[in-house]
Amino acid sequence: MLHLLGWDTGFEDQFAKYQEKNLSPARVIRRGNQSYTIFDGKRSLQAKITGKFRHHSNVSKDYPAVGDWIVYETKAHSEIATIHAVLPRKSYFSRKLPISGGRKFKKGVLEGGSTEEQVIAANIDVVLIVSGLDGNFDVRRIERFLTLTYNSGAAPVIVLNKMDLCNKIDEYVEQVRQIAINVPTLVISVEKNKNMDSLLPYLTSGKTIALLGSSGVGKSTLTNYLMGEERQVKQPTSKASGKGKHTTTSAELILHQSGYMIIDTPGLREVQLWGDEEVLKETFQDVTVLFKRCRYSNCRHQTEPGCAIKQAIEDGVLSQSRYESYLKQYDELFRLNRKKKKLDIQLNKKLKQRKNN
Repeated sequence: MLHLLGWDTGFEDQFAKYQEKNLSPARVIRRGNQSYTIFDGKRSLQAKITGKFRHHSNVSKDYPAVGDWIVYETKAHSEIATIHAVLPRKSYFSRKLPISGGRKFKKGVLEGGSTEEQVIAANIDVVLIVSGLDGNFDVRRIERFLTLTYNSGAAPVIVLNKMDLCNKIDEYVEQVRQIAINVPTLVISVEKNKNMDSLLPYLTSGKTIALLGSSGVGKSTLTNYLMGEERQVKQPTSKASGKGKHTTTSAELILHQSGYMIIDTPGLREVQLWGDEEVLKETFQDVTVLFKRCRYSNCRHQTEPGCAIKQAIEDGVLSQSRYESYLKQYDELFRLNRKKKKLDIQLNKKLKQRKNN
């Protein structure tokens, strides 16, 4: 039964050292404030982490996330399982923790708040990036979701929903294909049941699919359609702004009767990037390939002669907005990683102090 939940030889090898300790594997299907719901293939259990686990967890990403494989035990006369460890993730979707205060824009990049990674879902095979073909459509936002997906290690698929509300479908699809190179792009309408069969190749037994997108794009409606029941509450999108309310407030792994799993994530209004600059070689491969064609290796793509970027923009091969989007994401990730290095130094000092005490 475990293989239907995504269990494979990689996880089995990682679990081997725990097997002789009378511990068992399970997958996290829901996360609460202080507890977790886990499923071992036969039953669901409420679980909490051990004090030792908490003591050795230094940052948010160390704690179990929805989709994680964990190691647990149950004791006699107790209905609560205890989580001892999280098995190494084969992939995980994360972002910078949402900013809670001190907001400010610096060179077009939102800064401030906590610099820490938030893992939203783990062990994902395919990410369906859902975007609405109504007032919610934003190609720049799709670019940011692509960066998060590539950083996760999962395969991206773009799903353009609400085709019944759009009279510029071909134009929007072309915009997406220009920025999502070699990424499958599906055009559907969940409400009108149009082109839904296009999703079938990605809904295979033992695979985990995560739905990613802003509020109001139809993720919960899509989840309900795929499950064949009202699993997620739906709320209408504002006609004035084209924006939706948060329907899904926390990630949840849902098991489909045919064998695949769906993780519906909360709508992300602030797409805070997490990763390093290298991931942009995938999101912006059409931009980064041009860097190698510049006459000078240290070209800044401003006034230098023989600049391939400037030439591509003049020739209409590369749009100015696409290049500016690359610069914005690069600057954001550069600043993020500079902060991460400082925090790593501080964390290492704390760990040394903890060992010495």
